[in-house]
Amino acid sequence: MAWLKQKAGNGAQLVQAQTVNYGISVKDAEHICLRLMKEHLERYSQEAFNIAKERVDEFALNYLNALNEQAPQAIENLKDPGVQSAVLDAEAGFAKSGDVELGEVLVQMLVERTKERGRTIKQLALNEAISAAQRLTSKHLAAVSLLFFLKRTQMQPPSLENFQEGLAALLTPMCEDFASFTLSDGRYLEATGCAVRSLGEATWPFVFRERYPGIFDKGFVWGETPSAEQIGSAANAPVLLFVPAEEGRVKVNAITEEDAINLARVAGLPDEKSLVPLMKQNPMSNEEVGGFLSDAVPGLSTVLTAWQEAGLHELDPSLTGISIAHANFKRRAQQVFRTEIDVWIN
Repeated sequence: MAWLKQKAGNGAQLVQAQTVNYGISVKDAEHICLRLMKEHLERYSQEAFNIAKERVDEFALNYLNALNEQAPQAIENLKDPGVQSAVLDAEAGFAKSGDVELGEVLVQMLVERTKERGRTIKQLALNEAISAAQRLTSKHLAAVSLLFFLKRTQMQPPSLENFQEGLAALLTPMCEDFASFTLSDGRYLEATGCAVRSLGEATWPFVFRERYPGIFDKGFVWGETPSAEQIGSAANAPVLLFVPAEEGRVKVNAITEEDAINLARVAGLPDEKSLVPLMKQNPMSNEEVGGFLSDAVPGLSTVLTAWQEAGLHELDPSLTGISIAHANFKRRAQQVFRTEIDVWIN
């Protein structure tokens, strides 16, 4: 959703919407959002007061529009002190900078937070994330989002072409902001609580080979692989088990291990895991995987080069980082990223 810059005059309503039948109107919600910051704004000089008030009005407009579109029933929760505290924190953060990118991330997380009334791990993580996001720049938002994508997500593409298109749509916006990320930035990301030390290291080629073996395997020669011939003859259903690969080789007609297991089940193979070793028989090298990814997402080459230098291969996203990254993907890649945060935090 585009960031709104509508300005309201005295007595005018910022959000043009119907009353939502959940016990509180949009106008009431607007009044709550603007009133929360009043005491804080009065401490500023007149010039700072005017700037901050305009930003608070702008933030309230975008927040209430997003809330009314995504979860109108949650407007009732604005009466909750915990929700109001989160609103105040987000408003104060945006009032300090007026940064639209930060505002969009805060709005997305605040909508999720407004839906949570119980004292849940999701509520606590969002509270921390709303505060932590205010201490991040564009490159930090990009880095924690890329970290989240690499460590915590898995695409479900029906084909190689869809996989490449999905990668480009998801990662291109993040790569654009990542360019100047350094080791100091990596340490700072950890200091903010958005990332934690992982138990092991993870590089992009390693993760992609493990997660999508059907794409990052070069295939095998049919006549030189007896196990493939035995599997093919054991199938008792007309299913395409293998497809052509480069240089006269063939490969399993699946992208992930789960796909291969499901394919074996449909084919009626006695061993449902029999296709998995075949799809990992001739994996691409690190350089080949890197070249594939860079071709699919041109800006990713910079990320691949800097990933280890910046120490990101040793980090995992924390729940705070996941909350921020999820909000960032929702705003930057909303056409292809629609998964709710409950998948990772519940």
